[in-house]
Amino acid sequence: MKVKKIAALAVGAAMVGATLGFASATEVPNIPKDFFVKNGEPNVKIVIGSQAAAQDVASAADIAVALGTLLYTEEDVKVKDASVVVKKDVAYDPADIPVFDNLYKGNYKLKEDLKDVEGWWNGAFDKDDYPEFTVTLKDSPWDDGIFNKDDPGWEDVGKVTVYNAVEWKDGNDNNYWKDPKGNWHDATDVSIHYTVAIGKIELKGFDEVDTTDIDEFSDFTLIVDDVVANVSFSLNAYEKTLKDKVLGATEETYAVSDVKPSSSYSLYQADVIKGVEKGDTITLFGKTIKVLDIGDDYIEYGNDWGEKYVNKDEVATFGDYTIKVIDIDVNKVKALFEVSGPAGSKIVTLDTDDRTDIKDSETLFNGGIRIKLLDTFIGIGGTTSALIEVQTDISYIEDGKEFMPGWIAKLGIKDGKLEWFALQNKEELEGKEVKLFDTYKVDYVADIMKKKNPKDDKTYAAMSAYVVIDPLKPEYTTKELGVGDELEGWTIDDIKATASPAKAAVVSKITTPITVLDDEIIEAGLDSVDSNLILVGGPVVNKVTAALADKLGVPTTYEEWAADENLKAGVVKYIDNCPTIGGHGVVLVAGADRDGTKAAAEALMEYLAGLH
Repeated sequence: MKVKKIAALAVGAAMVGATLGFASATEVPNIPKDFFVKNGEPNVKIVIGSQAAAQDVASAADIAVALGTLLYTEEDVKVKDASVVVKKDVAYDPADIPVFDNLYKGNYKLKEDLKDVEGWWNGAFDKDDYPEFTVTLKDSPWDDGIFNKDDPGWEDVGKVTVYNAVEWKDGNDNNYWKDPKGNWHDATDVSIHYTVAIGKIELKGFDEVDTTDIDEFSDFTLIVDDVVANVSFSLNAYEKTLKDKVLGATEETYAVSDVKPSSSYSLYQADVIKGVEKGDTITLFGKTIKVLDIGDDYIEYGNDWGEKYVNKDEVATFGDYTIKVIDIDVNKVKALFEVSGPAGSKIVTLDTDDRTDIKDSETLFNGGIRIKLLDTFIGIGGTTSALIEVQTDISYIEDGKEFMPGWIAKLGIKDGKLEWFALQNKEELEGKEVKLFDTYKVDYVADIMKKKNPKDDKTYAAMSAYVVIDPLKPEYTTKELGVGDELEGWTIDDIKATASPAKAAVVSKITTPITVLDDEIIEAGLDSVDSNLILVGGPVVNKVTAALADKLGVPTTYEEWAADENLKAGVVKYIDNCPTIGGHGVVLVAGADRDGTKAAAEALMEYLAGLH
């Protein structure tokens, strides 16, 4: 699913005897100082939910600032400004494919037939791009458990764009474009995108499940087919009008890119640079391709060593191969060579005279090396030399043949240029998670909830189910914020750290972030936790809290938290030894909502202020 929120790391100035003023009615248990810090270094990580509200992020930052007051060694210091470093996962997350959702409807009792519930996706989206779950199964694109490109709604899903993924290096020094203002745009070394289109997704065994048992919809193995990855080697020119607040439009500026640089740009001219040529280098799905030749339905690639002069009786090395010039006939531009490599040695004669039966080039050892004779000459002092051109490790990409295991290559070649390259799966892709080019994963995810309704004493259930297309790894970007900066509508008004008395301590140099996302902990595994944890937020917004709820003795649903006045107002709970995370300690700072969590955070900050 898309991660919409961010986690924050804050480092505050450390002070001995410093006082931070906070008020809270929440009681804090007796937590030893070494839970938070040892030898002036952090002994704890603050865990914030990837779905947390901005206020929870601010609470985590406040706690981090308060912890900063403990990070010192006993020396004289001066209080310095505190700052907040926030990080955000910016990995492109494609749209998920809706399956079923009847949350908040109260329209399904346990043991009723789920296929008759009007909670299945109807194949459409509303004006705000939210999927519409309004039909029974027979009227849904998922009727037979198979969703394909012929079904309604397919045009809006099942597509992935991977940006800056294919490197394209110009080998002929001609990937330039001159704009109308006379400026040249250099595109000799660019990274362009590729797209992935999925043509069919099947929930394996869907037609065999007991549709009166909602738990049978908790998980499915996926069968994914008709997957096509496509990259177009084309760069467009885009135009943007620069505007002055007083004068209005002033001039145009231009950019060359494979995609529109921003919404303020418009297409000026398509395909100003188009097609990979002989001599270019491209990276295709993990392979570096130095293009040696382009045919009607193939690409030849390998290592191009260029031209080299080699004297008679001398040996030149080209990777795993050597070439020795045995004899040279300068009158006929003819030479005798010994070519050696891992598979042995061969003697070859090359002649540039096309009137003879002897060729001017030879490819040896199944494409291991190619040698071409260009010229011979006599140097000063009578030295004879051969000018040769060498290429090694020669391979081919052929249209309709396997490029890598399980994937068939499709080549778009025109006028000796590769205009586009595509891969299509050879066999169906099957698994609980289906990985696409080690970049994205396709997975079926369902969240099932059950609750008894006191009005009729019947148990009801609700489910949200999607086929998600998620990036395999997060891509974080960080930003340091100070007073006056904004964070999702919040303005950092002040970061207070007052030293009293003046005798304080030297701030420890902290180089490792102490604030982490719950997803990072869960993905690494709870048994890999290497420090104490402060969990900000309850189990609804923090996955680590949810995983440790039974150890913390707290409920897992919002309704239960809201019904308990103590939990609702905010609590600070402490466990000194939690076996689930390797015996490390846990502090929970949470309320039923963001205000309760804020109150609990303020109470913990007040407690930390008293630990000096």
